[in-house]
Amino acid sequence: MSLRNLNNPPLVALAGATLSIGLPMLDAALSSSASLTLLKSLNVAAFATNVIAVSLPGRLDGKEDQEMRRGNLNPTKPDVTTATNESTSFLKSESSSPYKLNPSRTLVNPSGWAFAIWAPIYLGEAAFVAAQVFASDATTAALLPHLTAPFVAANLFQSLWCASFRPSFSKGWERYISAAMLAGTGYSLSLVQSAGSAAAVADSSIISYLLLPMTIHFGWVTAASLVNLNGSLASNENAPPRSLVALGHSSALIATALGVGVTIAQSTPAYGLTVAWALAACADGMTKRTPPSQPSVAEETFSKAAGVQKKLCWAGSFACAAAAAYACL
Repeated sequence: MSLRNLNNPPLVALAGATLSIGLPMLDAALSSSASLTLLKSLNVAAFATNVIAVSLPGRLDGKEDQEMRRGNLNPTKPDVTTATNESTSFLKSESSSPYKLNPSRTLVNPSGWAFAIWAPIYLGEAAFVAAQVFASDATTAALLPHLTAPFVAANLFQSLWCASFRPSFSKGWERYISAAMLAGTGYSLSLVQSAGSAAAVADSSIISYLLLPMTIHFGWVTAASLVNLNGSLASNENAPPRSLVALGHSSALIATALGVGVTIAQSTPAYGLTVAWALAACADGMTKRTPPSQPSVAEETFSKAAGVQKKLCWAGSFACAAAAAYACL
């Protein structure tokens, strides 16, 4: 049996559920009796698994990148079919795109520049993984026992997201598996954030800046989970516009609430600034929407909602940035 045969929705969903249920038990085992050598090895192996999973081709965002390079999914340009045949619905023409998360039907679709944040995240986490291998036991003993389990889980959840964010996961409940895996990544990273903050307070020898990329990762995945959820619903051609609009607006409010709340509660400016970055990118994505000259009822609904969404995202971005500034005081 090939790895491709193993990558099917029920198995991936089962793996994610097993990881969710097993995380507390794994944390209890590793924090109580595991050696530092084992903890370091697990962190290296989990991060390597994540890097390999991310590098495998075939994800939906990989196909989107190919289409955008051809100009087919550039929101600043009119759709080719629409430009040549005004009687063809913009939504229908775009729903035939190989990128199934149909960007015209979601209100949470960040501009491409936002994804540049992955570079510092992965470079920073690679630096952390390398540093924890060579750091002294006195430094790592206060941190790794409480951080390793959620760090491993975060990397495995993201690997499962890479497995599920593919065209083969596009029917029924399967389209939501990728959003669930990203949510699991975010939850695990929230535990990493809590463990890292506690260790940094308890032991001043902890090099706190090595935890910064994981905080940024946590903030970005918070927003990315909502982006993924909206895209998954938008990929259902039977989803009514009102549901898509309601989910889009509520996602902006949820991201803002989390960005402000977590930033202030945990005194972590990096988290708030990352969510602010994501919301600004989503607002910019709404700015680039170009409605057709003769919109249908659904297109007019999305066009009006995009204006509201832009304001919500900009307001949320400023609120999260203000919370980050407050956390620095």
